[in-house]
Parts: sequence; structure tokens; C-alpha cells
Amino acid sequence: MFRKFLLSISLIASMTAVAQTAGETTAVADTLLNAASAQNLTIVSTSRSTSITVRNLDKGPETFFYQTGTQQTVKGSRTQTQINCPDVSSVIVYETEDNVNISFVNPEGETMAYTFDFADPDNRTLKSYIGTRGSDFGFTISRNNTTKWDVVSDGIGFGWINPINNNSDINTSMWRSVEFTWNMILGVKMTHRAQELSFGLGIHWQLLASKAGHYFHKNSDGRITLDPYAEGQTKGTSHLSMFSLQIPVLYGVNFGHKRYCGFKLGPVLNFNTGAHIETKYEQDGSEYTVKTGHLSQRKVTVDAMAMFNYRCIGVYARYAPMKRFNSRTDLDFGTFSTGLMIGF
Repeated sequence: MFRKFLLSISLIASMTAVAQTAGETTAVADTLLNAASAQNLTIVSTSRSTSITVRNLDKGPETFFYQTGTQQTVKGSRTQTQINCPDVSSVIVYETEDNVNISFVNPEGETMAYTFDFADPDNRTLKSYIGTRGSDFGFTISRNNTTKWDVVSDGIGFGWINPINNNSDINTSMWRSVEFTWNMILGVKMTHRAQELSFGLGIHWQLLASKAGHYFHKNSDGRITLDPYAEGQTKGTSHLSMFSLQIPVLYGVNFGHKRYCGFKLGPVLNFNTGAHIETKYEQDGSEYTVKTGHLSQRKVTVDAMAMFNYRCIGVYARYAPMKRFNSRTDLDFGTFSTGLMIGF
């Protein structure tokens, strides 16, 4: 404990020294990692680039990855620095405008500190994130002392649907009516301190299930009704399936211990690209499957989505007040759905 206290004092002193320069200029330090322990720490640094990997943070599965470099030709020595140390503690990584700094306590209890200068601070690339493996998708486009732009892929969710504002005769089973969403297959996220704004392209698929004894039917005039099965038809299941490409625009706030908790809210623009009915039943010992398409969807609708997460798992709610189908179908309802989501 006394050693960690001395490390904290020395870190504060070093960051204060960095922040003070001749005159009134101040260089702000940005902390990238503060971990109590890690299974392994690796640093590889040359005159052009620096790579830092810290594995199994705080005895968990997550790893800190950091990579920065420049394409600038650097004359002189090409000496490479390599550091590999197992079972480290009190790991702190922080950046200034000119360099990246790392300090830790090795297994012998010695405090180690290193500083690696950027060859060209104004013209460099940067990747920095925490994940369970090196192939986790996501990389930094640009970064300054308070704001970061990332390319991301996140938010895989599974939930249950309930029709709302239902003025038609559709009566569905909520527990058998499900949805799948990939919030952003590819998106861009801007993070400013604890706040973030993200948008991107994703997919949304919904499956409304009829209640027992009834099936979805498209009539000759285009109306969609819920009709009873004919006599002799058994083991019937009928689903109304809807698919959309979506563009969510979400504002979020991160809070709590190490900002592990988060809340996001915003509109979702849907481009409804497909819908069909699939009905299955048995009759006279034979199995039948009937598929019906061209259901006259509305091309564009707008939903609202809210999410709460702790680290990489959370819950979400989605409110879709607009009708998904045109008036000729006589399907006059929106949907409300809620479920679980991973990959925040």
C-alpha cells in the first residue's frame, strides 16, 4: 500500500511537471489506462512507432491495446526498445501532446516509468482501445486532448415485440414475437470526455407470431387479416416477417466507476426493404409451407431507441409509433420492443 501511495505521488508530480513549461503554455495529460493489476505488459518502440499491450486487466479477460506511429522518415539510429514484464501492478498509461508515458510496479516491487516521444506529433496515426482480443473491431480516426473519433461496430440485440396503437384485428403472441438487431454494423462515434455521439448503418429484423388457431392471410384486395385454420389443419404456425436497414443517431453519456455504465438515446431511421408471411401446418399426414410476399410496406419509418449498459452488456427499449405497412393492407399498428444487447 505504501509503495502504491509513493507511485501515485510520483505520477502526480510527473504529470504536473509535464503540464508546466516556460511561460504560460500548458500541456494537458490524457489518461488512457489506470489498472490495479495485469498479467502481462509488452512495449515495442522505435523512432517511428510505439506499441503497448497490457493483458488481463484487473484479473479479467480484457486487454489494453495502444499503437501510434508516423510515416515520417526519421534519420539517425533505428534502435528498437522492447520491454516484456509479467504480473505487473499499478499500471498507468497517459498521453501528452508530445509523448506517451507508462508506469507500473514489477514483480520485485520496483516502480518502472518510461516516456516515448512522438516523432511527428501533428502527423501521426493512433489506435487505442480495450477489448478481449486483438481482433476486436474498432479503431481511432483522430484524437486530441478531450475529443476522439472512432470507427465502430456495436450493439447486437435480441428482444420481444408487442403491437401498439392497434386498430386492426391483428392479435399476436408477444412471447413468440421476437426481433434481432445489429445496431451498427459500421458506424462512427465521437467521444468528448464522458459524452458521445454515434451514427452508422445497421439491420433490424422483426417476426410477429400469430396466436394459436389463426394464421396471417393476404386477401385479393391486399388486406392482411388473421384467419382461423381450416378444419383438418393442425400444428399450424404463422409469422409476419419484416426486415429493415437502419441508421441510428444516438447521444450517450458514460458514468459510474471507470465510466463502465452508459446510457444512449436517439432516433432510428428505417429503410424497410422486405416483408413476407410464412405459414406452416399439417393436413392429412402431410406438411405444408405457404409463403406470401409483396405486402406493401412503407418505404421509410422512424423509431426511437434507448439503451442502458454496464460494460459490454445491457438492455434496450425501442418505440416504433409509425405504421410499417400502407393503408391498403389494413395493418394499422406500431410496435414496442425490449430486450438484451451486447457489444457496446
